Amino acid sequence: MRMARILKWDKTYEYRAWPGPEDTLAATIRRDFQSQQMEDRTDDYLLPVGLSALTFLPKIRAGKKFEIKQRIRTDAAVEIWRRIFSEKFPLNLNVQPVLEAVYPSATLTEGALDTPGRLVRMLMPHAFFCRVRKTRLSLRKGACKAEITEIEALGKETMTVALECRKLSPVADYLFAQGSPLLPNIDYGTWLRAQIKRRSSIGLVDDRRWPP
Repeated sequence: MRMARILKWDKTYEYRAWPGPEDTLAATIRRDFQSQQMEDRTDDYLLPVGLSALTFLPKIRAGKKFEIKQRIRTDAAVEIWRRIFSEKFPLNLNVQPVLEAVYPSATLTEGALDTPGRLVRMLMPHAFFCRVRKTRLSLRKGACKAEITEIEALGKETMTVALECRKLSPVADYLFAQGSPLLPNIDYGTWLRAQIKRRSSIGLVDDRRWPP
């Protein structure tokens, strides 16, 4: 039997900002980092409704893989995250304890782990469904990764810029070299929740987006 990949210590240090047209962070990263890859992708975020699960960031990556990250803490301007689950569909039953932690009021139904659509429908009404279309440029400078991503989500188009590394110092040192004040560090989940609050008509999961 294929075992689910539960990742207890897959830890990264991350800074994510949402610069406006007047901000220079994206241009500075393009200058200092080496471009690697351009990617078009759609990710579906399943944000837990319960306040006790706000540190979790679950998503279906490109319609094929279910991933969950958890924010451990913040160190200065940098957030520390760990990936606790990453698995392609169909998912193994070993994911059940993880789902219970993230969505404590949800009940696992038969076949819910087989496809993205069935998982989405099982999580109604325990999650906010947010489809995010991304055009993502990956860059690198030594051990530090960067991304510049144009996104479309919840009727809004914007840009997000991120730095990520397995160690704190490459991210912290680069941010320190930029001087202050820095743009706020806002992860995808926090940004998406802010957009939902601004749109009172946003409902919970819409299962019509997925096939059976």
